[in-house]
Amino acid sequence: MAQAPAVARVVVTGVGIVSPLGPLPAFWDGLCSGASALAPIDAIDPGPTPPRSAARVRDFQPKEHVRPALLRRMDRFSQMVVTACRTALADAALALTAAEAEEAGAVVGTAFGNLAESEEFLRGLFARGPARANPLTFPNSVLNAAAGYVAIDLGLRGPNFTVCRGEASGEAALAVAYDTIVTGQADVLLAGGADEIAPVLFHAYKDFGVLSPASASARRHTTDGGALEWSSPFDRRRNGFVMGEGAAMLVLERADHAAARGALVYAEFAGYATQAVAASPHDWPVPQAAAPAETARQLAALGWRRPGVGANAAAEHRGATTDGNDTSDASDLIVSCANSTLQLDSFETAHLATLLGEGAPRALVTSVRGAIGDFGGAGAFSAAAAVLALRHGAVPCLGTFHEADPTCTLRLATPGTPAAAQGFRSALVSASPRGGACVTLYFRSV
Repeated sequence: MAQAPAVARVVVTGVGIVSPLGPLPAFWDGLCSGASALAPIDAIDPGPTPPRSAARVRDFQPKEHVRPALLRRMDRFSQMVVTACRTALADAALALTAAEAEEAGAVVGTAFGNLAESEEFLRGLFARGPARANPLTFPNSVLNAAAGYVAIDLGLRGPNFTVCRGEASGEAALAVAYDTIVTGQADVLLAGGADEIAPVLFHAYKDFGVLSPASASARRHTTDGGALEWSSPFDRRRNGFVMGEGAAMLVLERADHAAARGALVYAEFAGYATQAVAASPHDWPVPQAAAPAETARQLAALGWRRPGVGANAAAEHRGATTDGNDTSDASDLIVSCANSTLQLDSFETAHLATLLGEGAPRALVTSVRGAIGDFGGAGAFSAAAAVLALRHGAVPCLGTFHEADPTCTLRLATPGTPAAAQGFRSALVSASPRGGACVTLYFRSV
């Protein structure tokens, strides 16, 4: 169980986004207004049959953020990660000195990394043989290339990790970064997740049958009547997810380090919980597997309490006493990993309802996957949405939501949900990947 010592609190001071909705503030404005980044694929051949759409990063200008000497040999995936890191540092108003850079580091979560670069290298290898394959492409084919480029471009000499945990890679990277800071290995870390759409990955998911097809209901939800796919987590008519891509990186700091420089804090990263549930390595958990007792116990030890539980009851539950500095409160915002598939959304419904207990009607549940698609690093975008919501008191809504699933008992952040009255004090980010290695991040306002 991960629990921070009282002297090692972790805060979020910066957010950097490269997304299908655009960078900040367009990303946040898009989530709050219910925008969707789904569009026809224009960079790869989707084949003659649906699906033919995705949420792709467009109008990306890496030369504005990456040094020219590196840009010439850096793959697109790494360019997105480095750009997200630089914009996160700018958002945090953090200019690392040479001494600070010695101990600052990066943690990047990704499911497949720069798969497009690997595919290009292998295509040349098989077509022309080893002697003719491009040797400059090979270094970019390793999964940790992006984290290495971040260290090189920014001069970071502290901890450097690449975390691969399927669809929970973004959340898992943030958990690793949290542990790295509270154990005293770094004062500042850039942490988050990223992935990109690659031809082989798109067609693998397409053949596996988990992507949303172009259906009659999908066509009704487009502005031009075209046959675009449709992604709407928790919606009754959901029929599969849409692939997305992008990079989201957060600046994590020791609270005392941030306070010493007068940083503006988004939220406190209070910790995380992990729990394995029964699931096939190739599939999401089924609703019957939802019994997050260990998750609830770990979160309670970090100060979280279910909505509707009083502070004294929460303290008694975790064997502690309350005082004037107790900031625990109901986790009234839940950013779920629901991605518009029947199985994952059903599991998340059961999982969150069990975790929240009788307080479930008071917690507001949302997901960013309907707006930006789903991919291994998408959990970092969920974390970004959570801390932005805590900062601004606004609701990242289920933008493409149309009709509630009658089996969903959660209170959903549908379009038009009042924002100003929410008064968010804390937020959970839920990740339930295929294989069942669940991760739950806990953020609270400061």
